[in-house]
Amino acid sequence: MEGSSQQPPPKPPGDQPQGQVSGPKPGPAQTQPTPAPGQPPRSVDPNERIDGLRSWLAQVERKLGVRSYIGAAVAVLALAAAGAAIYLALEVKDDSATDADVQNLREELTGVRESATEAAQRDVQTLNQSLADLEDQIGRVENGQGSLKDELSVAQDDIQDLRDQISDLERSQTDGTGP
Repeated sequence: MEGSSQQPPPKPPGDQPQGQVSGPKPGPAQTQPTPAPGQPPRSVDPNERIDGLRSWLAQVERKLGVRSYIGAAVAVLALAAAGAAIYLALEVKDDSATDADVQNLREELTGVRESATEAAQRDVQTLNQSLADLEDQIGRVENGQGSLKDELSVAQDDIQDLRDQISDLERSQTDGTGP
């Protein structure tokens, strides 16, 4: 039987579904086994070689597909993060004070400080004037009290003189030496 020693006929390239691997999975560097020293090189069927290359290409395509999906997912996440960062930056910009706002606030504070200083100075001047007026009034009262004391002292002296005179008169009437 001559047909039994032959290999099956090679499959055309379109018969094998894409993505499925049949046979050994050689790497890109594996082309032909190296013969042992002193042995003749073994011939490899070109169909086997093509099948090996197809399976290797299918593996590469799967890996590339997975990497593409991962890359696309990372790109989508990066775009989402960038969008969120832009949104937050715009929100912060809207909420932040500009240099003009800070300058206006400084000018308002300076105005308030000046008006408060002026009001405090006016209040101090008013208090000083009130104190001076009170000191003048106290001085006048003290002077009035001093003159009243003098008048009281004079009146007390006059009263004492009158008492002395009355006593002298009473003694003289009782002695019979009256006026």
